[in-house]
This record gives sequence, C-alpha cells and structure tokens, in this order.
Amino acid sequence: MTTLGEYIKVQGGYAYKSKDFIESSDNKVLKIKNVRFGTIDYSEPAYVSNEIAEATKNWKVKEGDVLISMTGSGPNAPQSLVGRVARVWKNEPDAWINQRVGRVCLLDEAPVYLDFIFYWLSLPQSQDYLVSNSSGSANQANISGKILESLPCPKVDYQISKQIADLARKFDEKIILNSQTNQTLEEMAQAIFKSWFVDFDPVKAKMNGELPEGMDAATASLFPEKLVESELGLIPDGWELTNIGKVSECFDKKRIPLSKRQRDQKQGSIPYYGATSVMDYVDEAIFDDIYLLIGEDGSVMKDDGTPFIQYIWGPAWVNNHAHVLQGIKSVSTEQLMLFFQQTNINAYVTGAVQLKINQRNMNSIPFIKAPKEINERFYDVVAPLYVKTRAIKEENEQLAKLRDTLLPKLLSGEINLDTTEELVEVN
Repeated sequence: MTTLGEYIKVQGGYAYKSKDFIESSDNKVLKIKNVRFGTIDYSEPAYVSNEIAEATKNWKVKEGDVLISMTGSGPNAPQSLVGRVARVWKNEPDAWINQRVGRVCLLDEAPVYLDFIFYWLSLPQSQDYLVSNSSGSANQANISGKILESLPCPKVDYQISKQIADLARKFDEKIILNSQTNQTLEEMAQAIFKSWFVDFDPVKAKMNGELPEGMDAATASLFPEKLVESELGLIPDGWELTNIGKVSECFDKKRIPLSKRQRDQKQGSIPYYGATSVMDYVDEAIFDDIYLLIGEDGSVMKDDGTPFIQYIWGPAWVNNHAHVLQGIKSVSTEQLMLFFQQTNINAYVTGAVQLKINQRNMNSIPFIKAPKEINERFYDVVAPLYVKTRAIKEENEQLAKLRDTLLPKLLSGEINLDTTEELVEVN
C-alpha cells in the first residue's frame, strides 16, 4: 500500500466572481452541485462569456478528466456528500471548473492509469475516508488536496491498473449508453404530451382541415375541431378545466419517516426515498407499485420553477418529504408526471427559508383534462416507452451492482483479472 500522493496532485477550480456569470452561453461552469457520483450533471450549470472562458482556459475540462467535490455535506445527505468523484466522458459539453471543484491530475511519469484512480476514489471505503477526514460542519464539510493525497491506495503497475480500469469502464459505458436511450425515450414522451395537451396540435390541424401529423385517422377522430375560451385561455372543445386533486390519488398517509439510526437498524436492498432521491436502503417496503413522487419540502422546485419529481416502481419506502401520487380517472401516473415536468409550481410554493408545497396547494394546481378516450389512447402510445425505460433502468442497476461487487475484489487482488475478463461480458 501507498497513498494517492505518490501518484496525483489536485488542481483547484477557478474562483469565478458573481459578476463573471451571465444568463447563458456555450461555456458551462461546473459547480460542486454538478459533480455527482460517477457522472457530471450538466442540467443546471453557470455560464461565462467567451472572453472569460478564454482567460480561464487552464480550468477547462477534457475527456478523461477526474473531478471531485471538495466541499459538501455530511453523510445524512448522500447526494451532497463531500468527496463525490466524477469522470468526464466522451462527447460531453465544453465546461470549466469553479472553485471547490478539484481536478485530479497524475504526477509526471506516475506509473498508474488515471481511470484506476477514479475507480479507487469511487469505492465506499475511499468515500468514507474522505468524509470522515473532512473539516467544517455537517452541513459544510470540506476536504483539502492534502487529505485527498493522504488516501491509502495499493501499489500497482501501469498495465494492471489499466486492465482493471478498462474492465470497470465497460460497465460504465454501457450504463451511460442505456441512460442516453432512456433520455431519448423520455424526450419522445414529453414531445407527444406537449403536442396533445399543451399546444393542442391535433385540434389545430383539424381546424385547418388537415390530418394531425404522425397520427392515424382513428386517433385523430377523438379530438374536437375547435378551441373554446376558458379561465386558462383557449382549450379544446369538450375538455374539462379541473385540478390535480381531481385527477390524482395521494398516498401521503402511508409514508413513514425513519431516522438515520432507525435506517441503520433496518439495512437492506429496498430504496428509501426522500424529497429528490434515494437516501438509503432498508429491509422492508411500504409501497409496491408505480408512483410519482413530488418533493414536498426543502428541495421543492428547480431553477425553472418545475418541481423535483421521481418516477418509481417496485418495492419502496418513502419518507414524509415527498408526496406520493398516482393518476386516476383515465389520467395515468405517466401523464401526471409529464404534466408536472412542464408545469411551473412557483405560485403554489410557500416558505421563504424552507420551501414547501403542501398537499392542499398541490391539489389546487389547474389541470386541463381531456376525455377518457383521448387519455386512454395517450397511455397506449406512451406506455411501451415507459416499459422500456423501466427495464433499462433495472438493467443499469444490475450492471452497477455487478461492477461494484467485482471492483473491490479486483483492486485488492482477491480475484484473478484474467479469469474475470473471461467470465464477464457487457453487451
């Protein structure tokens, strides 16, 4: 064994000032919130001008870079943990690193493969080491380059480190490809929902004497041929202006919060959901179906005003920070989710410091309900997309589980690399 300091140094991100940031550009700046476990979240970056980007070009990331969050929180908020490590994958957007995002750089002639360092940092024991050696408070934990460099790691030659990393990367590349497929399926469902229920394209086409684009005659016949005035503006003739409470069933009474201590006593494989993500795994489920979770307090809405949502299925435990919903009265849970993905809920959120959307306010959000035949036809169209989405996500979970089982044994030498490569295929 040695320490990472034998192999690496850490480059800190650039300390951009608030005046450096602009509303939008092609130059994304990654903050600590963008560094997730394994991957980078590009959905809500900051932006700088071309001039600032050029002046700070030494902080621009490239394919293969390993980034780490040097600031975060304690272990009770897994998505914000200090020490999250991510890799810049192929064909990702141009980006620059902000302060407290570290770039792990190999020392000159370091006899190890950089991806090996990435996977070593990803191991639970490495994550535990960084969290336990962080300074600051539970809500504002920090690590330094020296702490990172003090992390124990094995001595291994370059070729072995590359073989191990290449094998692990096969799993990750398949997971990323699957995730991209799921994103495409989601975008397809969102486009259909927007066309039918937001833009009313089939109705407008029929008003012009045309067959709605990409729609068969039987489906087109379900739509009316005119728009009428309503409190929300023009809506299709015969459609009902109602609210979320009338098209959804809320299961909040079944929720049970568990303290960290209680969860530690119930460790298992059942996901325990909080407002925005899986927080832990327990040995028992209180839900077992397809549900939509809406963040109730704390993390309630994104920068664009849309809510934090989770689409879940199978055995699960949900705490009291997320509303638990299913669609009813011909409105599917998937249609409900697509509606929330495109709805600004800012007007229904209360609280200045601790944001909250209570059940009453959520239920009062206006909803334009199409007739039963159209809702059912919509479900027939999008259901296969979500069947595939769920199957792909489950495959990803199995791939990640297999990778996480193999990797520590490979890194420790417990199992033989050549034998593993023969036995494991990632198609």
